Amino acid sequence: MPEALRPMSTGELLDRAFALYKRNFLLFVAIATPAPAIYLVFQLISSAGTEIRPVGGLTPRTAFNSSAIAEVLVVAFIGVLVYMLGLAITHAATIRAVSAVHLGRTTTAGEAYAGLKGRYGRILGVFVSVAIRVFGGSMLLYLAAVLVAVAAVAAASALGTLATVIGVIVGLAAVVGGVVLAISLFVRYSLAVQACIVEDIPVKQSLQRSIFLAKGDRNRILTVYTLFVVLNLVVALTLGFAIGALSAPFHSLQLTRAMGALAGFLAGILTSPLATVAMSLVYDDERVRKEAFDLQLMMAAMDGPQAGAAVSAT
Repeated sequence: MPEALRPMSTGELLDRAFALYKRNFLLFVAIATPAPAIYLVFQLISSAGTEIRPVGGLTPRTAFNSSAIAEVLVVAFIGVLVYMLGLAITHAATIRAVSAVHLGRTTTAGEAYAGLKGRYGRILGVFVSVAIRVFGGSMLLYLAAVLVAVAAVAAASALGTLATVIGVIVGLAAVVGGVVLAISLFVRYSLAVQACIVEDIPVKQSLQRSIFLAKGDRNRILTVYTLFVVLNLVVALTLGFAIGALSAPFHSLQLTRAMGALAGFLAGILTSPLATVAMSLVYDDERVRKEAFDLQLMMAAMDGPQAGAAVSAT
């Protein structure tokens, strides 16, 4: 039985995540590269092909052509869509790799991606389902905040300043509530992709498994995920500042955009696997705590390879 499969404290889990990432650095970087690389190429092409055109006699600094704005918005939407689809597949492949190396098996980036064959629909289904739940609920509260603000402005002339103050307070409370709700829902479903990949189960069951596994440990999950999000931001800002300083003497907007995209690419392939590694270890740890996953593996090893293949199922 692998030594790692035992209940771990948050500190032990983080230490093991960094150790696992360090030992398999090239593997995780290789898996994490395709999606950011495609997005980088997309950014470079869109940056080179998109220009801001002035309206009439105004300069580009004072006005924008409406068609240019629409073009930028369309390009941005397509870019985000491409990035999110790529991120979903990359995230799933990383989970497969973590599942293998955490149990002492060897794997390659090609094998991690090959193992996703026939599961792309489920993977994207989990991502979309989680996104709808996380952003849908918060957007309802944001909409409520906008309606309250509009009502406060409309009532200000009749009821005076007090109506505006109340409207602002209620509106801010709705915005804060939307953020809190989004974070809560994200943590609730944060282990759904792991469940879908490791246990090979459909979308609805993956969401239910995540709710079950995250129950009682949501603060720990939030702490672990927040740590790696902050780390990603620090690395991205550091690389962005360094690369931006290199491009500044050339006074080229396109070069600055290209170098910024390169900084984001490097930050993504270096740090994004860490969060996935850590959350995959959280998933394993929750199964050990709630389902004695370590004992299941030990018994499967005693019974032979056929029993081992069925351990992932719940």
